[in-house]
Amino acid sequence: MSEEHPELAGYEPAGGDRRPRRQRVIRVFVVLALAGMVLPIVLSTFSVAATTARNTCSAFASAAIRGEVTTDAPLELFAAGGPGWQCYMVTENGDRRHLANFGFFPSAPRYGVGTPT
Repeated sequence: MSEEHPELAGYEPAGGDRRPRRQRVIRVFVVLALAGMVLPIVLSTFSVAATTARNTCSAFASAAIRGEVTTDAPLELFAAGGPGWQCYMVTENGDRRHLANFGFFPSAPRYGVGTPT
């Protein structure tokens, strides 16, 4: 290094222990800032998917049964049909009957395509 910059020959930076601490503080700040930007997006996406799954499950069950039914649409990672939002019809005695798997990103129902008759 001294061959490239002869003016730095014999130079030793002072306070070498301050730089790692400063880098650690900056890294923590950057991680917190990124989490602050990404977390609202993730929570908003989850909220929209949950609402869509509930509404789609309700419409799907109403079309299947031709009447008013109680439904449940939880997010299940280890479901029989694969991970995603599952649609269940809940009977009066509390039994749950699986109706559909909507996947991770449920969409609004399209009548006439894939709905039971």
